[in-house]
Amino acid sequence: MAKFNPFRPGSVISPGMFVGRFEEIQVAEHALLQTRNGNPQHFVIEGERGIGKSSLCLWLDYLAKGDFPYDKINRLSFVVVSVELHEGMNYDDIVDVLLSELKRQIANRQQLLESCKKAWEFLSRFQVGGVKYDRPAQPVTDHRRLDELTDVLVNLIEESGGSIEGVAVLIDEADRPASAANLGQLCKLLTERLARRRCERVCIGLFGLPGLLGKLKDSHESSLRIFNILTLEPLEPPERIAVIEKGLEEAARKNQFETTISEEAKAMIANLSEGYPHFLQEFAHCAFAIDDDNNISVDDVLDGTFKEHGALNQLGKKYFADLYIDQIGSEDYRRVLIAMAESLDGWVSRQAILERSKVKEKIVDNALHALRERKIIFLNPRVRGEYRLPTKSFAVWIRAREEQKAVEARAAIQAAPSS
Repeated sequence: MAKFNPFRPGSVISPGMFVGRFEEIQVAEHALLQTRNGNPQHFVIEGERGIGKSSLCLWLDYLAKGDFPYDKINRLSFVVVSVELHEGMNYDDIVDVLLSELKRQIANRQQLLESCKKAWEFLSRFQVGGVKYDRPAQPVTDHRRLDELTDVLVNLIEESGGSIEGVAVLIDEADRPASAANLGQLCKLLTERLARRRCERVCIGLFGLPGLLGKLKDSHESSLRIFNILTLEPLEPPERIAVIEKGLEEAARKNQFETTISEEAKAMIANLSEGYPHFLQEFAHCAFAIDDDNNISVDDVLDGTFKEHGALNQLGKKYFADLYIDQIGSEDYRRVLIAMAESLDGWVSRQAILERSKVKEKIVDNALHALRERKIIFLNPRVRGEYRLPTKSFAVWIRAREEQKAVEARAAIQAAPSS
C-alpha cells in the first residue's frame, strides 16, 4: 500500500506545517493589532516564485480570523477578504472580486447577517456575472465601484457593534494584473476614502513578485507610501531542517508508522534547496517517494533528485525550461549562465565570467548580448561590464543541475570496467 507523502511541492503549506518568517509575521501582526485599535497599517510582501508568499498569506488569513492566538492566549476577530488576482483583470474586476469575497464572508456569519443590514442589503443585490479576465485594462475614469466598496466596508464596521475587530483585505498574486489595472491607485484611494469616513479598521496586505512594486508606483506615484514593504528571503538552515522534521512527524501520524531520515540526507535536502520552500518540498517529496525501507538515506535523496522525472526535472519544467532550454540553443551560452550562477543572483564582472566559463571571449560577448536581449540576465546600470541572473532560485537550479552532471559522471567512472 502506498504511504502518505507529507511534502507538497506546488501547494500552499497549511498553517500547521508553516515554519519561520518570524519578522514578517511580527510586522503583519503589528499591522492587524494597530488596525484593530483604529490606527490602520498596510503591508506588501514581495518575493521570488516558490519563496512562500501564498503560504504566508494563508497563515495570516488564519491569524486574522482568530483560528489561533497571536500571543498564545488572545485571538483576533477580523473579517478576512482573501482573494487572488489574475492577468487581464482591470480596476473594476479587482473591486468586484473584493465585493464578491466580502459577500461570501458575511453570508457565512449569521450574527453579521442580522446586524449589518446596510452592508448586506447592497451585497445581496451584488452579482458578478460572466467574468472574463482577458480584456485590456482601461485607465480609470469612474470610481463608482470603489465608492460602493467603501460604503460596504464603512457600513459593515459601523453596524457590527464590536462583533468584529476590523476587516483584513489580503490580495495574493497582486503582481499579475497590468499596471493599467491601477491596483496602487485603488489601494491609495480606498484608504483615503475610509479615512475621510472615519473608518479606521481596515488593513490591506498585498503579496506578489518583485515586479509588484513597480506596478504599484506606475499606478499611483505615492501608493508605496501607505505600505510597509517586506521581502521574503530563503529559509535559514535550521528552518529548512524544521520543515523536513515537521513533514516526517505528519507522515508518522497519518501512516501510523515512522519514516526516519539520516542526518546526512536531511542536510543534503536542506543544502540542495538553498532555503527555497518550494524546492525544499520538491526534493523532500521525491526522496520520500523513492524510499522503500522507511529510512531516507543519502542515496534516496540523490535518486529522488536526479532520476529522469525527479525533483530537478520537475523544477526545471515548472520554473526554468523557458529561460535555460527553450530560449538557448548553444551550450557555450549555458556555460556563461553556469559561471554566473556561482555568484547566485549577485553581480558578476565580464572578466569573472570569462575566467569561470573558459569560453572564448567573442562567444562570451555574443552570449551576454543575446541573454540580455532575451531578458535572461540583467546588466548593472551603475557599474559597466557587470551582469546578474534574474533570481537566486534560477541560480540554485542551475547549480543543482550541474551537481546532477557531476553525480552522473562519478557513477559512470565507478561503473566502468577496470583495466
